[in-house]
Amino acid sequence: MTEPASQQMGQQAGAQIEAGSMADQAYAAIEELIVSGTLPPRSFVSEKQISAQLGIGRTPVREALKRLEMDGLVTIVPSRGIMVTEVDVKLQLYVLDVRRELERLIARRAARYALAPERERCRAIAGEMLEAARNGDGMRFMHLDQEVNQLLDQSARNPVATQTIRPLRSLSRRFWFQNYHAHIGSLEDGAKTHADLMLAIHRGDAEEAAAASDRLMAYVEAYARETLRYPFDGPAPQ
Repeated sequence: MTEPASQQMGQQAGAQIEAGSMADQAYAAIEELIVSGTLPPRSFVSEKQISAQLGIGRTPVREALKRLEMDGLVTIVPSRGIMVTEVDVKLQLYVLDVRRELERLIARRAARYALAPERERCRAIAGEMLEAARNGDGMRFMHLDQEVNQLLDQSARNPVATQTIRPLRSLSRRFWFQNYHAHIGSLEDGAKTHADLMLAIHRGDAEEAAAASDRLMAYVEAYARETLRYPFDGPAPQ
């Protein structure tokens, strides 16, 4: 017998949700490979290679790569494949001009609209970031930073702001992670500014959350300018 149209539509919708979920997983996994430097700038990859490495089908990998291209992390090179873009220090300053305003909006909204479990997670993650910094665990810090971004977006409840800021954060995360080891105290400073923001949201203090967000962006901008002055080869001169 032919399945009812409603059942067929339900099955199609379920398949689309699953495909979307797999594409999200592929995006997160590939973005981490790029941000962490496992896939370094100017390296080439293919859908087939990434699919095999992640154990995810080529269709969701293709969708993820399209999103990453829109985010500025990869570019399609005809006849050669997919190239990871270079890290551009000066671009970070333009990114931060835009990101600062959006982050302030998101922080203020998160402080106002976060639910009780989200506020408790903000408090907990503040301590976890400080601990990661004390231990010098950059990879743990990077994972927590991603969770902070997701928690902020979830708590702010503004999908337009979330969609707009996502590619800017990806560019900033890669820039920071691939250079933090060259800046004395950068991990500790980053943890402190993130923790202040998370605790302000935990308390529901919208104005302090906005101020903490501005301090976080000031830290990130100072970091970018220092990297521009003393690029990549080691700590800035004392």
